[in-house]
Amino acid sequence: MNYAFARLWVVKTTFFLFLLFNVAASASAASAPIDSGGTPLDRNRIADARRDVYHGRYTHAIATVTGVIDGSPNFAQAYLIRARMLTDAGRLPEALADADRVEAFHPNDSQVAMLRVEIALRQHDATGALEGLQRVSKASAFSFWKDSFEGNGNGLQNGFVLARTQHGISYAFAYASIAEEMLHHDDDALADLDQEMKSETEYPFYVLAHHCFMAAIADQLGMAELTCMEAIAKQNRDIGTYDSLGLVHLKMKQYAKAIDDYNHSLHVRPDLTVSLYGRGIARHATGDIAGGDADIAAARRDEPNIASIMASMGVKPGG
Repeated sequence: MNYAFARLWVVKTTFFLFLLFNVAASASAASAPIDSGGTPLDRNRIADARRDVYHGRYTHAIATVTGVIDGSPNFAQAYLIRARMLTDAGRLPEALADADRVEAFHPNDSQVAMLRVEIALRQHDATGALEGLQRVSKASAFSFWKDSFEGNGNGLQNGFVLARTQHGISYAFAYASIAEEMLHHDDDALADLDQEMKSETEYPFYVLAHHCFMAAIADQLGMAELTCMEAIAKQNRDIGTYDSLGLVHLKMKQYAKAIDDYNHSLHVRPDLTVSLYGRGIARHATGDIAGGDADIAAARRDEPNIASIMASMGVKPGG
């Protein structure tokens, strides 16, 4: 790959990313299969599934959305939501299959393109992630039914809202920064991180926390720790930041720090399965076998596949 060309698209200018969130949906979508948009009951069930994810109950959440899809097989947003959940659960081939289904409804959709970039990073494929960001720049604007969690939207087109938000721009720079760090392009990685912060003015701590999490999964632990600590400095009440920092310190084998991070996370959300499991592994490593067993058992009660989910993040018992 020509990395100088990649830098032209990803670091040296924000113009293509600006266009990403300000263009109309692709005309090719008009020929896509009819998207039902789902029923009110479908959306209620998806809301229930999101609450499960909030507590780390991915398997149950995925099953719920699968039930929605079985009843409404033309509900494109349900496939996208399931793809995200499958990605979080480490079930990447299934997530990619759902991404293909979404594109049958919304060809060249930037949400799907961004999901593919995230999956590339989870697979430690930095080159694929940068190439994916080039595809994002050519994709249509985000399109989805009106929903508060997606951010601000402007204008209706065929019943869908076109999202125009800086969050996607800052996420693109975050992913570029991680990919460049993986390729040991340190100056470019820092330049991307700087652009990420310039692009995100409303919720910088949230974007930094996600950067930390994705960098931890990609084993860029120094960058991950840096961005998590910066997120905490900006807003120290976000539970996801402490869970992500726990993952960082666990992978660094700094077990006392990991336990402290997970304690912060579990103080607010005592049943968060990923934090419970992570703390259990850290407790085992420090010799607290009984405490570790209790945490891992609690995590498994709510998420029977927690071990494989954490393994997809690079965390294994005894590791």
